[in-house]
Amino acid sequence: MIGSLSLKQLQERFGGELINGSVEFSEVCTDTRKLNPQALFVALVGDNFDAHDFVGELDGQALGLVVDREVRGCSLPQWRVKDTTVALGQIGLLCREKFSGPVIAITGSCGKTTVKEMLSAIFSQRHTPCVTAGNLNNQYGLPITLFGLSEEHDVLILEMGANGPDDIAYLCSIGKPQVSAVNNVMPAHVEGFGSIDAIAKAKGQIYTGLDVGGTAIINADDNYADYWRGRMPEGVRTLEVGLASQCEIFAENIVLNNSGCAGFDLVIEGLSYPLQLQLLGEHNVHNALVAAACAFAAGISAKEIVQGLSSLRGVSGRLQEQRGICGATVIDDSYNANPGSVGAAIELLAQRQGKRILVLGDMAELGPDAEGMHRDVGDLARERGLDALFTLGPLGTAASLAFSHGGKEPLQNYREREPLIAALTHELDNNTTVLVKGSRSARMELVAQALLGNSRGES
Repeated sequence: MIGSLSLKQLQERFGGELINGSVEFSEVCTDTRKLNPQALFVALVGDNFDAHDFVGELDGQALGLVVDREVRGCSLPQWRVKDTTVALGQIGLLCREKFSGPVIAITGSCGKTTVKEMLSAIFSQRHTPCVTAGNLNNQYGLPITLFGLSEEHDVLILEMGANGPDDIAYLCSIGKPQVSAVNNVMPAHVEGFGSIDAIAKAKGQIYTGLDVGGTAIINADDNYADYWRGRMPEGVRTLEVGLASQCEIFAENIVLNNSGCAGFDLVIEGLSYPLQLQLLGEHNVHNALVAAACAFAAGISAKEIVQGLSSLRGVSGRLQEQRGICGATVIDDSYNANPGSVGAAIELLAQRQGKRILVLGDMAELGPDAEGMHRDVGDLARERGLDALFTLGPLGTAASLAFSHGGKEPLQNYREREPLIAALTHELDNNTTVLVKGSRSARMELVAQALLGNSRGES
């Protein structure tokens, strides 16, 4: 945290009530398993937990408390508020207001974490960026990133996720980005939004959250590019990226090497810069374009952008290639899945030599057409000539049926992980590439670990 804050500052700015006086703090904790006697503890309330059940025992284990009701019998200073999650964001906002460097925010249905890591690689060459850790990209995680700001940081890179219509607007009100990008819009978390159009509208709040003088990075190849152009706030600069030469930053002469990594010419302000990515899949060209534009808008030179993008070698759980059991090649793309990202994975796998197996866990939160979307994935896997599709979960039945021509061929659909792993093991040899993918709820990383010989996939 940059400097320190006090409960009195928070109460004067945002209201609420002080109990047992004020206290200064420079650290914040939200997890009773990670208590710190030098930190302010924020008692969060979720669907299945309420930290207030434990705060009465925190004397001597925290400097003070943020609560939505007074903790009687506790001598610690308390800031009582209506909503402790909102209060968490308000503390984050005060931390953000102390930061004077450029702030970049990325959202999108697919690839936003990869874009974030690309930006980190670009800026880390000559700067000290503060970057969203892991998937801390929601109303709980983004404030934690802001608490991590320190005097040494000179750029802030925020990943913003959304499960509902107003999530991005809320995160922008705390993070206050100056450069913003929507990487893409695809069917993901449809249940929380109702439609893909609603997803585009919600993601677009990252643009309407910009102040005058801010820069909006637009993926001109996305179906919703025109929608965002028509709703851009006055005084916000736009910088478009894509595969067409009309864009300010574009890619041309794309060629995949033998490993499936894209090389291309990155064109910035009319000048061409050869670039070879170390990340699998042609879809990473668009990720690189968005990252390049964000960095360019923040003042980074084209040469540094190319060097940074060239240096990134992988993001955990996202198309990481390793040697697995029986000599098979295992591509771990298990971090998450939606129809768009699964389609990109199928295209990558289809370009491989030898036997090609897709292992797919159910894609979650797709709404009423979830079965149809799984069926489409099965059709695509068959059309692209994959040798086998193994699925895990009830929705995978639709994908397996489509892949096997309506059940005329044997189905490889499983409801439990262990039988799936056992069946897969018999299919593997040194001429086989297996790609593992699925939504977080499917826990497909356990399948990937088993195929790499790290476990037997226990939960």
